[in-house]
Amino acid sequence: MKKLIGLAVLSTLLVGCETMQKKEEAPAPVAAKPAPEPVAPAKKLSAKEQAAKDAADKKAAAAAASKKSAAPTADAGKPQEVKGINGWSGQIIGTPAPKSKFNNLKIGMGFNEVISVVGKPTDTSSHITGKAWIPFYFGSGRYETVFYYKGLGRLTFAGGAGAYTYGVNDNSGLTIIEHDKTERGFQ
Repeated sequence: MKKLIGLAVLSTLLVGCETMQKKEEAPAPVAAKPAPEPVAPAKKLSAKEQAAKDAADKKAAAAAASKKSAAPTADAGKPQEVKGINGWSGQIIGTPAPKSKFNNLKIGMGFNEVISVVGKPTDTSSHITGKAWIPFYFGSGRYETVFYYKGLGRLTFAGGAGAYTYGVNDNSGLTIIEHDKTERGFQ
């Protein structure tokens, strides 16, 4: 019986060794790069033609610049890091509208202070963050509450005491102000 088991193990090892060996592969043929096509020399323009071309280039550049200034800037959606009140720091995202209620807000404000400045939100949502799972971590950021305001944007609060409904004093502070005119006001 032991001889049979020994032969079975030995044959398995030999078969495994054969399959583990690397088989040499032929190298893939290298494709030759096509030669670049010769470029015809540029035709020399007369003074009138050159002036007309320059004027057309200037006009195209001016049109592109006006189109670029009319479009929102690339930095409009980029978060801007700011220091707030009571030692809080946070982000402001988007470009604020000139007469937006969000312009009166400061990073670090609490729920009730924000509601007194901006009014009640259209909708709210709350969720636990990864910091809640850190043992013996009792700082802020364990819970987040988001206020949605139709036509204005979103406000995100970081809380730490465990109660994450607005109206409850849990030492939450405003950490993110998102300006968004297209906000629909609901999650």
